[in-house]
Amino acid sequence: MEEGLDALDDPHAAAPHHAPMHHDRIDLPEAFKVLGLEPAILHSLADIGFVTPSEIQEKLIPIALTGADVLGQARTGTGKTAAFGLPILQKLDLSIPFQAIVIVPTRELAVQVEAEMRRFAKHKPVRFALAYGGTKISGQLKQLGHQPHVVVGTPGRIMDVQERGALPLDNIRFVVCDEVDRMFDIGFRDDIRKILGFCTAAHQTMFVSATISDDIERMVHKHMTNPQRVFTSSKEEQLTNPEATQFYVGVEPWDKQRALKMLMRQEKPELAIIFCRTKRSVDKVAAGLTQDGIAASAIHGDLMQNKRERVMRGFKTGKIHVLVATDLASRGIDVHEITHVVNYDIPEDAEVYVHRVGRTARMGATGRAFTFVSRGQGQLQTEIEKLINNLLGEYRIEGFVASKEPNNRRRDLHDDTPAPAPGPQSATPVAPPPQEGYSPTSFANADPAAKSVRPLSGRYPTKRRR
Repeated sequence: MEEGLDALDDPHAAAPHHAPMHHDRIDLPEAFKVLGLEPAILHSLADIGFVTPSEIQEKLIPIALTGADVLGQARTGTGKTAAFGLPILQKLDLSIPFQAIVIVPTRELAVQVEAEMRRFAKHKPVRFALAYGGTKISGQLKQLGHQPHVVVGTPGRIMDVQERGALPLDNIRFVVCDEVDRMFDIGFRDDIRKILGFCTAAHQTMFVSATISDDIERMVHKHMTNPQRVFTSSKEEQLTNPEATQFYVGVEPWDKQRALKMLMRQEKPELAIIFCRTKRSVDKVAAGLTQDGIAASAIHGDLMQNKRERVMRGFKTGKIHVLVATDLASRGIDVHEITHVVNYDIPEDAEVYVHRVGRTARMGATGRAFTFVSRGQGQLQTEIEKLINNLLGEYRIEGFVASKEPNNRRRDLHDDTPAPAPGPQSATPVAPPPQEGYSPTSFANADPAAKSVRPLSGRYPTKRRR
């Protein structure tokens, strides 16, 4: 969706209003019409090519149009933005500014959601504004000065512009928390509670996400009034998209970069996202792929916002084929052409896995997901398989031969796997017992004649210079 970044060129402008004289030439999507949506919205959907609503759209839209509070859960890539966005756009009173606020966890997701809602409002003169950190606040204050109907933003920047008096929340009629499980975790919880506390007028609340635990559900109920529960995936069903074929690859930490390069050459992905646990790993993996001739770029929270936007634009236009990211991108990218997802570092939280893998096989497309699993990480794999109610298939990289652990490797430079606890030294190393979900047969025997392997950092340890 290139519109996500291009919309920043004139973000406060209303969606263009098309003359109705052309409307009779378009076949309106009947399946959306029966949900209760008005002609202006239907014409926008017809322009986009929407024909049949997804399950979450079919169930949530009619309830939202009644004005009821809604707690919605559905797999990633099933169109939750349309599910909450279309009813809001239909119910807006265009004579009143600052009616709706959509709160999201990341800058990328804010841009994406605003762009999507702008497309849905193509035939209505709705004004939008963005409010997210990492960029100059002056431009966003200017947007807010144009009295937008809908504001999409991240919690910190929303609090900032509200405290400056640029974003009045006391007359808000619609409040949305997208990725609500993330919004109510420790990092955002206080800000979210403050923002919701400022919304003192009677309003409709919609909270949605791909994963909503029992704890999160109990927490959010305090901020809702008799919410309708719209869950499209039960605990017995597979949380990840069945169109995403999922594998694990047995590989030790010191072999991961080499295995990744071989996997990329074997799979030849059109567009891929590789997820790492830390920013340092992201930079290192991206540099290694680039050195190997693969068009890869890194994206994480330490990058300047304009660089993040350039990277995202390059990825969406196909100039960048591989995006190496921290988890900030797992909830902020909606590119239907993503064919592969690689979990370079297996996530410690199984729900994070669902959001990562949800970047592929979106809206009916197919995709492939690979998770690198090292010795001692079998339990993490088991927790993922229990959550998604699906077993990961084993995948072997053709020609890959496992190497011996380098004696002089520095784990902190290329590996996010926790170091083993110190213990008494032994002359003969004892191999760790096999772990569930980890297959030693995923490795070929290392070549006994192989020479000492250079550390993946590309440097040998040296004495610290003073």
